[in-house]
Amino acid sequence: MKKLLGILVLILFTLQAPSQADDIRDFQIEGMSVGDSLLDYFSEEEIKEARKYKYKSDNFYSIDILDVQSALFNGFQFHLKKEDYKYIIHGVSGAIIYGEVGIYYPKSEKECKKQMKIIEKDIDSIFSNAKKETKSGVGIDYDKEAIRHDVYFTLNSGDIYLQCVTFGKKAKKKEYIFDSLRLTILTKEFSNWITHEAYK
Repeated sequence: MKKLLGILVLILFTLQAPSQADDIRDFQIEGMSVGDSLLDYFSEEEIKEARKYKYKSDNFYSIDILDVQSALFNGFQFHLKKEDYKYIIHGVSGAIIYGEVGIYYPKSEKECKKQMKIIEKDIDSIFSNAKKETKSGVGIDYDKEAIRHDVYFTLNSGDIYLQCVTFGKKAKKKEYIFDSLRLTILTKEFSNWITHEAYK
């Protein structure tokens, strides 16, 4: 039985899960997980009309679905295999937005990190055998003031990423972007492809 994502601690839900789990398919974002068909959650018309991202290697593509009925997430991104008309999910990300698009919000980092710690603790409890790596830094290509915090969980069956990104005043206004917490689940197949093939 699939376990409900620990982010539901937001609404005081207590997660019960066996220790030392290692099947990435048991981890869900709003009930969705890798290995599911996206058609179970959205119509084919919604999938085809979604904003689409292509890569240099075209084995996979990504779509954004932002108009969602979700109490927790402001939007989702899905990673799908080319010419798979069952639309099997190879990766799913949920994003929580802090503040408003294009407007600097000084509380973003604190709020994002607080929620990130809650989710991180729950992932630790589910996947106690996962290899875990944390990183923090300042500055990305188009914003030298951006602050990023990352937690990576590596399992035999796939990967889970937690990412907090908060932007500086200039980039926020110029690029019309938003601060966010992103939670991502990837199959091992997609994770290897995005690392070694997607941009070649």
